[in-house]
Amino acid sequence: MSSSNSKLREDFLCVPKLAADGENWMTYKDRMQWSVDACGFLGHLDGTNKKPVDTLTLSGRGASWSPSMMDEVRELAAYKTTLKEWGMGEAIMKQQIASTIPDSLFIQVKGLDTAQKIFMYLSNLFEKHSHVVSVELL
Repeated sequence: MSSSNSKLREDFLCVPKLAADGENWMTYKDRMQWSVDACGFLGHLDGTNKKPVDTLTLSGRGASWSPSMMDEVRELAAYKTTLKEWGMGEAIMKQQIASTIPDSLFIQVKGLDTAQKIFMYLSNLFEKHSHVVSVELL
């Protein structure tokens, strides 16, 4: 890994913790989005990077189907590679969020299956609160 990539990874981990009451939600949200965008994971946070669909088994072949044609073998291998990459991105994003929120919030989100659902849960929890604080400050 080059020194610029090492620096990027260090910055990726430097998102300040979200306060348990969401007091710093607006700055946390922006910093988290900027950080993950810099590392190429924003699609996991905003939901645009969706879980790959297994078109081979969905085409009526069933879960016990085994590829027999060379094209099917290649398509299945490509699907498995894409699924693995997507899963790694999800795991990285979920860990990034988990490492920047307090335990009380982690307990609330740990059962959600995607980074986007976790981020949306936090957003729904604190967006209204943040707007009230902004109005009061004005």
